[in-house]
Parts: sequence; structure tokens; C-alpha cells
Amino acid sequence: MKGRERKWVTLVGALVLLCFPSAQIKAQNSLRTTRENQVGLLSEIHPGDRALLIVLKSTVVAADESNRSIIDLVLKADPEPTSRHRALFSMLATKLNTYIRKYKSLEATSVLSDADFVIFFSFIGYRRILDVSYPFGELYIIVKGDPKTNRPPRVIWKSKIEWAADAIDDFLRDLKNNRGEF
Repeated sequence: MKGRERKWVTLVGALVLLCFPSAQIKAQNSLRTTRENQVGLLSEIHPGDRALLIVLKSTVVAADESNRSIIDLVLKADPEPTSRHRALFSMLATKLNTYIRKYKSLEATSVLSDADFVIFFSFIGYRRILDVSYPFGELYIIVKGDPKTNRPPRVIWKSKIEWAADAIDDFLRDLKNNRGEF
């Protein structure tokens, strides 16, 4: 039996050693996921800043990490939602307005020139689960550039591709955590 036990211990030890690098990779991926959302950069949104909500069915697919094509799309977009995206826009706006009323730390605007940052939902499509359609896509928080400090517009927070309600909830949760609002 000692020979079999030794083989099992060796086999289990080898499996643990093989699984350990994958555990490290998973930990690195979870760090990367939190860095994807770039929660620390939400400090660039100051109390009293004005936000503009834009919902578009994005036709842009960006393979690079610069998000330049997304920023160009948003800066040229009409902020008024189309009739087919009005329900999605209304759902996102309701959640944002609830946050604004409760914490009074943001203001809403309907004009890009008045906005300090843009909340852009890149609508991908609807998924149907149990006869209910759910909109999904990516949420981007884009800070407008400042010509005085020579800073270009940039994405400071980005969600993964998920349901619209979950994306806005993730953003608001990260913003509250960043500001210490409970």
C-alpha cells in the first residue's frame, strides 16, 4: 500500500503544481478585470460635474486599446435617443436620476458642450430569456478633453459586455465607493 499511497501523493502533488500557475493566471485576470473598469480614475469626476447620457447602437468595433474610435463616435453623436432606443435610454436615465436625487453630487445635461463627462452605452442587441428581452452592451464613461491643460478626451471607466441595468449599477456602485457615498 505504501507504494500506491506514494503514487497518489505524487499524482496529487503534480496536479497541484499544474493547477497553481492557472490559479495565478486567474488572479491576474481578475486584477485585469478591475483595472478594465479603472475605478481609481473615477476620481476625475468631481461633485457638481454635469453628465450627458448617450445611447447608440454602435457600429464601431475597435480592436485596439485606445478607444479612439468610440470617443470619436460619441463626440459626433446626437445626444437625443432614437425612437427604438428610447426605452433603454429611459431605464438608464431613471437609475442615474435616482442617484442624482439621493446624493446630489452630479447634474444632468442634454447638450454635449455643457457636459463635463459622457455616459455612453454602446448598445449591442437584445437577448431573450424566458420571454423577456434584455438589452446588453458596454458602458463607457468618457471625460471630455481640456484644451487648457492639453488633455484629450479619454475613457476613464468601461464595463464588460453585460445587461444595461447591470452596467449602470456597476458604474454607480464604483462611483459611490470612490466617493465614499453609502
